[in-house]
Amino acid sequence: MKTIIKLSVIFPLLLIITGCPFDCDCPTPSEPKVSQYDLDKMIVETNTTNVSTGIESIFTNGISDSITRAHFCQTFVDYARFYDDGSGYFFIETLNDAWVVAHINHDLIGTSRIDIQDENGTYFIQNMVQTVAYSGYGFIEYYRKNPATELIDRKMSFVTSIPSADWFIGTGFYGDPPEQYYLYNEAYDLIVMESTNTMANGFGGILKEIYTNEEEGIQFCRTFVDHIRFFENSSGYFFITDMDGICIAQGSNPELEGQNLYDLQDTQGLYFIREMIDVVSAQGSGFVIYRWNNPATGNDETKSTYVTKIPGTDYFIGSGYYIY
Repeated sequence: MKTIIKLSVIFPLLLIITGCPFDCDCPTPSEPKVSQYDLDKMIVETNTTNVSTGIESIFTNGISDSITRAHFCQTFVDYARFYDDGSGYFFIETLNDAWVVAHINHDLIGTSRIDIQDENGTYFIQNMVQTVAYSGYGFIEYYRKNPATELIDRKMSFVTSIPSADWFIGTGFYGDPPEQYYLYNEAYDLIVMESTNTMANGFGGILKEIYTNEEEGIQFCRTFVDHIRFFENSSGYFFITDMDGICIAQGSNPELEGQNLYDLQDTQGLYFIREMIDVVSAQGSGFVIYRWNNPATGNDETKSTYVTKIPGTDYFIGSGYYIY
């Protein structure tokens, strides 16, 4: 199974204590570190890379024909919205003439966008194709209508390939972010929250419309998360558990899949799976802090994990980061 190269611009964890890893005008070391603009870039790159890796895993392990692949992608795209205003969405197109495979605007499906221009006359789709073809991934700036406001806004999109299909996938954010800065842990909170919400929404749609059989649904979950790793040290991954504590899928340690983890404790004696179930039951989503093995270092470390219900299921999905 092919493993897709992971994120390029997500900041290194080791630089948290040494200074800002971005080429940006950050405040002094005593102040918050990450700008809203850089945070939005990290969110869309993480989301796009995670989804492309998951789709590639599904394609190389069971979906080979283009029609079924396109249906799978359209279903995921229809459901996997993110950001509070729903302005975060995915689009998937072919590298050959940019034929639209999946888009929230269904009228575009099956049409070629290779010669489309933005409001300033920029051939932004051609720029996307060239970026993926020659660099593999990257950011593209252009101007389009924001579906949340119906106004023309600047958009910054990250695009990357789905190799086995010769397609590319992208998503982005609109407008000029406010002059706001975040502490590193605050930024990590938002990255894992948006990424996990995206997966929860997309999985909800796939399990509702495609993999309706329980066994097939479980296999889909395991295959999709199997190769997803994010953050520069690859410590980020997803897991899925049901409300009884049964591990459905575990991206970092597949040996846990199928086991009942309800009574699992961390090294401090915390029943953290129970804590997650309680959070999902009471609030639908939220953070749980506990001690867990960091796959990047092999050490037992403090982890902050965001969990949220997968709509229409008895499952919740989680992801987190190790606090430094």
